[in-house]
Amino acid sequence: MRVLSALFFVVLFSSVSFAGGDIEPYFEALKNSGANFEPDGTVCEEIARLEVTKEFGDAYEVTTGVEYSLGKDTIGELDVVVFERATHKVVLVAEVKCWKNLQQAMDKLKAQRDRFTWNLTKHAAHIQFQPDEGLSFRVEDFQGPFKFRAISQFGGLKKGL
Repeated sequence: MRVLSALFFVVLFSSVSFAGGDIEPYFEALKNSGANFEPDGTVCEEIARLEVTKEFGDAYEVTTGVEYSLGKDTIGELDVVVFERATHKVVLVAEVKCWKNLQQAMDKLKAQRDRFTWNLTKHAAHIQFQPDEGLSFRVEDFQGPFKFRAISQFGGLKKGL
């Protein structure tokens, strides 16, 4: 019950930031999702996933938590990845930051983006992906044009996020 109450207040804060105040659809979509809301940022990432899913439609799939490594240790995680169902080509990678200090969030986001693109370029033969939802990705799925996006709470756009 305590976790559900905490989830409600986090969703309230996050959904107001993302969608102008109507929290009911987010609460309903997330309350029985089975997601682990203990890690920081999970609620924001899940709300971002719901918003991006609405934007792209049925021809695309949206997943979260795609970890990448060079074998043993995780190098980083892609918060939201959108790929075309027919080709499995990635069209969007988004980093989600719901931080109080938006400048620090932007700095962290840029560092994460740069680390990913550097590893994708320099270590393409060795990079491995471990997505959260059991989907498999290959380096080839990230080749070609795809966009990076920053997603944050209300007010982030004014700060460059």
